[in-house]
Amino acid sequence: MVMRNLIILSIYLVILTAGSASAATLEAGEGQTYTTIQSAIDAAKDGDTVLVHEGTYAENVRIKTGKISIIGEDKENTIIDGGQKSSGLRIDEVNNIVISGFTVQNSGGGGQEDAGVTIYKGNDNTISNMIIKNNSVGISIFQGSNNNMVSGSFIESSSRYGIYIYASNDNKIFNNNIRNNKIGIYADSARTNRIYTNNLIENKDQAYDNSGVNSWDYEKTGNYWSNYKGSGEYVITPGGGKAKDNFPASREFSIRSEPVPTQSAPQKEDEAGKSTPGFTIFASISSLIVIEMIRKIRK
Repeated sequence: MVMRNLIILSIYLVILTAGSASAATLEAGEGQTYTTIQSAIDAAKDGDTVLVHEGTYAENVRIKTGKISIIGEDKENTIIDGGQKSSGLRIDEVNNIVISGFTVQNSGGGGQEDAGVTIYKGNDNTISNMIIKNNSVGISIFQGSNNNMVSGSFIESSSRYGIYIYASNDNKIFNNNIRNNKIGIYADSARTNRIYTNNLIENKDQAYDNSGVNSWDYEKTGNYWSNYKGSGEYVITPGGGKAKDNFPASREFSIRSEPVPTQSAPQKEDEAGKSTPGFTIFASISSLIVIEMIRKIRK
């Protein structure tokens, strides 16, 4: 009977010490487990990474699971083509998404927020190291999307806006090349966003800002404006002329690749709540005690 109880206790402790699950990498592409980006994203869980191999994907990807990373193998050869239907990539009311390493093209449909990449009611997301071209809007940060970051990207040839910030605050837009769009950056009802070290080149209108409370420079460094020929501040006239870059750059910035943030792996939860390191240590010590008891009984 004693031996039976010890075996039961040992099994119970093994279950308890199964530990937290490691984050998984889900691979998408021809010959991979997932042949579409969407199917890999739908299978991803908190902390996972979706690695997308080179190829052209005719998809309108919707992301509804938070805290995952979607990484292209090579930004020039990992292409999402939106087919003029809707957004190429849409972060849909979730947070802590990392997207890096894609070309996104031919996106846009009937929705006001549609873009190459759309952040819709999402916070703390990162968009980096992208080529976003030939869309209706390059990147849309829309409707209460706060504390997001856009950097290290080339955004060009949008029929409307390169970057569209609508009713969203405290986002950081830096280290991007924004070229040949109808309007480079369009900030509508947007406040306390920080926009700096970007190149705004040959856009029909370089920028629009109707709040006047966004920052177009940071630590005495502003943006490069291809139509800036004078000295002193650069006034953004569209939107009422309340916004200005106090430190416009005299030459283009060199756009650098950004390091890709890593997601931390989540811990499993049991019915009683979240597991903790102390609990795992306790269970491990208990297992050693059980083993020693079994050894003594067998003597």
